[in-house]
Amino acid sequence: MTNQHLQHENFHISLISNIIFEPYFAPAVQEKFSNADIAVNLIPYGESLTLTYEKYLAESDMNIICLNYEALFPDMFINIFSGKISEEEALAEIVLLCENLLNNIEKHTLGKIIWFLFEDYYLNIAKITGNIITGNSLIDKINIKLHEMFHERATFIDLKRLIAEVGICHSYDTKNKYRWNAPYSKLLMQNIVQEIYKQYLIDNGITKKCLILDCDDVLWSGILAEDGIENIKLDSNGFGRSHQDFQRFVLTLYYHGIILAVCSKNDMSDVMNIFCNHSSMLLRKEYISCFQVNWGNKPDNIKKIARILNIGLSSIVFVDDSAHEIEAVKSIIPEVTAIIYERDTVYEKLSCFNLTNNFNATDIKKRSETYFTNQLREDMKYQYADYNEFIKALEIKLEIHEATSMEFCRISELTQRTNKCTNGKRYTVSEIKKRFTHSKLYSVYASDRFSDLGLVGAFEIENDVLTLFALSCRALGRNIEAKIFEFIKHSYTIHVFEFYKSGKNCSMTDRIKNVFCPVEIRILN
Repeated sequence: MTNQHLQHENFHISLISNIIFEPYFAPAVQEKFSNADIAVNLIPYGESLTLTYEKYLAESDMNIICLNYEALFPDMFINIFSGKISEEEALAEIVLLCENLLNNIEKHTLGKIIWFLFEDYYLNIAKITGNIITGNSLIDKINIKLHEMFHERATFIDLKRLIAEVGICHSYDTKNKYRWNAPYSKLLMQNIVQEIYKQYLIDNGITKKCLILDCDDVLWSGILAEDGIENIKLDSNGFGRSHQDFQRFVLTLYYHGIILAVCSKNDMSDVMNIFCNHSSMLLRKEYISCFQVNWGNKPDNIKKIARILNIGLSSIVFVDDSAHEIEAVKSIIPEVTAIIYERDTVYEKLSCFNLTNNFNATDIKKRSETYFTNQLREDMKYQYADYNEFIKALEIKLEIHEATSMEFCRISELTQRTNKCTNGKRYTVSEIKKRFTHSKLYSVYASDRFSDLGLVGAFEIENDVLTLFALSCRALGRNIEAKIFEFIKHSYTIHVFEFYKSGKNCSMTDRIKNVFCPVEIRILN
C-alpha cells in the first residue's frame, strides 16, 4: 500500500480492549499500513473515559473494539451452570454492557468502528464432554444479537473464524495470559491486524474492479479446440469439480460488483456454445461484460477490453493457467495484476479484491448490461462523423433528484470506485448519514437507447461549496457531466469547489473553472 491509498497524512487508530495486545499489535499495524504515518492509541476498557482517552477517540479515524469474554465475565458460565443466573439474563446483561460501550464511544468519535466479536475457544469443557453441538451456545447468541442490533453502527468481525484459520492451539499464549493479561498469540494478532487492514481497504474502496478470465483449464478442464465441447470436463465430480467451484467463486465476485470479461485463444463460436448451451456451465453469457476470443496475443486483447469497458489497466486482474501468458502480460502491461490459475492457491491470490457486502443486485445487473452493450455504442459511434449527432442518437435521459437513504450504499460505492470524473472525495455510508443533515446530496440516474445505466452519479452542495462530484466511468463520453453541471448552475451559486487530487482526476479543475466562473478551487488532502 502507498500513501495515495490513505486519505489522511496522519491516520489514527484507537484500540479499546480489556486485555493486553502489545507487544505485537502496534508493530503489526505499522508494518501493514506501511509508508503511512500511523498513530496507534491503546484505550483500556472501563466504565468511563478519561480526558486523554476522549482526545484519542476524537482524533481517531478507526476505532477497534475487542473485548475478551473470559476476562470480562470469568465466572459467568459457572453461574449459569449453578443456576445463579439464567442464560437469558446473562445475554441481556452482556448486550446492555456492549450497547453502553458503543454509545459512549460514539459520543467522542466520528471514526469507523470495527468490533471483534466474542469467542469461547478458551473453554476447556470439550475435554470432558467432547466436541458436541448443544445448539445452546451463549457466545454465538450474543454475537448474533449484537450484529442484529448494531450492524448499521459498527462492522462486526468474526473472531472465532480468525482463530479457526490460525488453529486453536496456535492462537493462545498461556504464559503471557497469566503474566500480562495478554492471552492471544503473535500469529493470531497478525491475523487480527490483517483483518483490520482488509476492512480499511474495503471501507475506502481500494480494490480491483475487473476480472478477466482465460477459459481452457481455468473455467473448465481440457482444451476446447482439441477435445471438443463434448470432452471438456465441467461437472460436480472428478476433474471438473474444482473448475465448477471456481466458477461459483467468480459468480460471487460478480454479485459483489466485479466486472467479468473473457480473454481466450479459441474460436468465438465454440466458446459461446459452451457459455450458452453447456448444462454444467454456471457462468452464463449474460454475466460477461466483454468477450475477446480469438487467436491474437493476450496483452493486446486485454488492452482492448480495457478500452471497451472504459476502465484503467490498474483496475484489472487477469487469470490464466499458462505461465507463458502470465509472464507476457506482466512484461507488456505490468499495471495489470496477472495471476496464474492453480487450484489450491488462486483464491488467496484473488484477495486483491476488497468488497463490501452492501451490494444491490439490481444495480449490479444494470452495470453489467451497460458494459455488455458498450460494444454496441462503440459500433454506433463510427456511423457518425459528428460527435454531437452521435450523442443525439444515443437518446440519453437523465433523472436528478435529492438522494434518499436507500441510495446511500450505492453513492458511497460510487465515490470509492470513481477515479477520473470526480473531485476525489471518498465517502463511507456512515459519513454520508452524518453529512446528510446539513448538506444537499443528489443522485443522478441515466439511460440511453441500449440500456438503463442506473445510478451513475452523485454530487453534494453545502451552502455555496460543491463538496462532492462523482460520475461513473461507464457514463463518460456521453456529455452527461455537462448536463449535471447545467443542473447545478441553474439551481445553485457555486463559489468553491473542493478538490482531492488522485492522479487521474486532474482535468476536473479545468472543467469546473470553465463552468462555474469565477470559482475557488480548494485543494484538500
